[in-house]
Amino acid sequence: MIICSLYIYTPEEETILKQYNFNTEGVNIILGEKREDNDETNGVGKSTMIDCLSFLLGKGITPYYSNNEILLQKNIFIALKVRIGEDILFLGRSFTNPRFGYFLEGMETLCFDIEAWKKLSLKSFRSYIEEKVLGEHIENISFAALREYIIRDEKTGFNDIMLPNRKGLMQYILLNYLFTMPYLSEYEIKSAKEVIDNLNNQIKLIESMNVNITHLKVSEEEILKEINDLKRTIEHAETGTQYSKSSTDYTLTKKELNDIQNQIFESEHICRQYRVNIDNLEQKVTEIKQLEDVEGFYQDLVGFFPKDVKENYSKVKEFYDFMVESRGEYFKNKIVVLESELKKLHGRKQELEDELNESSRLLKSEDYIKDISIVLGELRNKEVELAEIRVRINDYNKKNDIFEEINEFQQEILRINSMKYDEFLSYKNKKDKLQEIFNQLMDIAYGQNGFLDFEYDNRISYGSSATTGRVKISCSIPDEKSHGRLHMKINIFDLTWFLNRIINNLSINFLVHDGSYSNPDPHVKGVLLKYLDERLKSEHKGQYFVTLNKTELLQQDLNVLDEAGAVVAKLDRLNNDENRFFGFKF
Repeated sequence: MIICSLYIYTPEEETILKQYNFNTEGVNIILGEKREDNDETNGVGKSTMIDCLSFLLGKGITPYYSNNEILLQKNIFIALKVRIGEDILFLGRSFTNPRFGYFLEGMETLCFDIEAWKKLSLKSFRSYIEEKVLGEHIENISFAALREYIIRDEKTGFNDIMLPNRKGLMQYILLNYLFTMPYLSEYEIKSAKEVIDNLNNQIKLIESMNVNITHLKVSEEEILKEINDLKRTIEHAETGTQYSKSSTDYTLTKKELNDIQNQIFESEHICRQYRVNIDNLEQKVTEIKQLEDVEGFYQDLVGFFPKDVKENYSKVKEFYDFMVESRGEYFKNKIVVLESELKKLHGRKQELEDELNESSRLLKSEDYIKDISIVLGELRNKEVELAEIRVRINDYNKKNDIFEEINEFQQEILRINSMKYDEFLSYKNKKDKLQEIFNQLMDIAYGQNGFLDFEYDNRISYGSSATTGRVKISCSIPDEKSHGRLHMKINIFDLTWFLNRIINNLSINFLVHDGSYSNPDPHVKGVLLKYLDERLKSEHKGQYFVTLNKTELLQQDLNVLDEAGAVVAKLDRLNNDENRFFGFKF
């Protein structure tokens, strides 16, 4: 993507208030000027221009802009003209509708008719921009996440090469992607470790049930003995000798009926247990899905969706979706089989009951030594109790299966780590090239070398804080404790991945630094910017945007850059604020 022009206009009046045209290759300086010594260059709109670039590339519009009465009254619409290959594309945002984005394809010039623009939700707008910038879907990489490194913020972006309050895993994924180094090694290993964590949680859940397996097994044996005693009582129920044949038939039929009833009780109990398991899983998913609007809530409340909330929600939902799909389907299949068996058992039970009624017809007048109905009721209760105990024993025995799964995943982590480490070693030439670019920039700026290194964390650990597989990035330059040197180190760090991508003709051909040159030595800034302008023009690709105050460069360096066309915007407080970014004070 090449950024061509930025427009500020009002659709109703069809009036362009401001138009800023950018160099499609080379340096683009957004300059704050002052004509008198007591003038200020702060507040003229340098950072506002960078903010608008960020908004047009998918960042949420902050309340500072979306609630501003002047911008709302004027109904300000901002648009960005970009070129992708041979195609021209316009991206638009309105401060009155910050939750939407707009795009316009197939036109060479800006269109004032808002109806001609395609309106998208902010989420869809970001996806659209990601496709245009990256050119393809890339696993675990989004332009929205990369944007913070491609457009460095002046307030927090230059305190360290890493951004504050961001998870290390995601930061290293994004930075290694920008540097074209292996970036998914830690993620793939961590995914396997998360499965192990889930399995360990299952073990903890089983153990939390306070299951005394010894007690359960003793109870199982005792109940089995009681059941056998009850069955023997039924089988040997004595009757008068006059009807011995009917009594024998009755006993045999009753025995088979008891066996059938026993099977029915046990199968029905297992079916009920399976249904409870399914209901519990589906209830969890239903509860989790109630959080689906949480992203909109965070966007409305604070303007962004915290990554840790999103990742935790996604992981929990993904786990329970998987459980419903796999275990839920398993339970459903078992229920179908059991119901089919139950249908047959109930049929046979009815046949036996009919036979029993016929056998017992002649026995109704006889006195039984035992009350068979009471014995059968007791037998039925004991069989239900036995089924419940066996279910608990079965749950406990699952621990061994889970431990086996954990062992398998630990072996998988070892395999992945070995493979990823071998892959990392193959990137030695790439590491050397990146160090060469870094040192070349350091030599131009300071006449010194710095240190840029990539190291694979090969330590195997299964703890939650382990970073196995992480490609760690180290960067340092001499005397970097001074603010000027620290800022320049970060500039050169970013410029290294940027130039590497330019040289290798990869996507992401623009880099934006807002306020990064306020502290470094003026002699250093001009030298570096002149080199970059010449280098990008010689490569015929790459746009580097920087904000500067006029006093932050040596006059002779500013003159050279201005004559080369590198200064694309000159902002000040003069002419009734006409020379501010918007053309008015807000």
